[in-house]
Amino acid sequence: MRGLALILALLAGPAAADSLPALYDVSGVAAGDLLNIRAEGKAEAAVVGTLPPDAKSVEVVEESGNWGLVNTGEGSGWVNLRFMARQPGPDWFALETPLRCLGTEPFWSLGIEPATGVAVYSTPEGGDRFTTVTARWPGTPYSASAAIALPEGFAVLTGGYCSDGMSDRAFGIRADLFLTGDPAARMAGCCTLAP
Repeated sequence: MRGLALILALLAGPAAADSLPALYDVSGVAAGDLLNIRAEGKAEAAVVGTLPPDAKSVEVVEESGNWGLVNTGEGSGWVNLRFMARQPGPDWFALETPLRCLGTEPFWSLGIEPATGVAVYSTPEGGDRFTTVTARWPGTPYSASAAIALPEGFAVLTGGYCSDGMSDRAFGIRADLFLTGDPAARMAGCCTLAP
């Protein structure tokens, strides 16, 4: 019987792992203490930042063993996940969580608010332009990519390491934004879940 259960488990394929990036809260750190953000994922590494014991909605973009990569200022570092609790809720690619995407050359940003179906596209020259999300294509645990349609084009979001090219911050979602118009434009950038 145990052998049959093992065979069925193997035939079912790999188990879906928790997808990153995801939001976490600091947990188990004493009041008045701080959670160290380290240059590497080991206890003896240099401290590059700290999180207060009540920090909420900290985005973890990568895991390595018991360590999670988080952003601090214009850089990133590692926290011990023993002191972090993952927030409940769907994975980012379900398109149920707000996202903020940004890119350079040219500078742009796209805020996506799935609950209201509103998206805000911004550029330094044009300011904020409110628009609507006209369609959504969520991903799955086995295909962590998603897309949204806007009246002016669409955005394809793909899970994986992303750099904004201007800082040492780390992101866990790549964005490709395609805009119609004269001229049509394709822009690349990164997205964050952090509020």
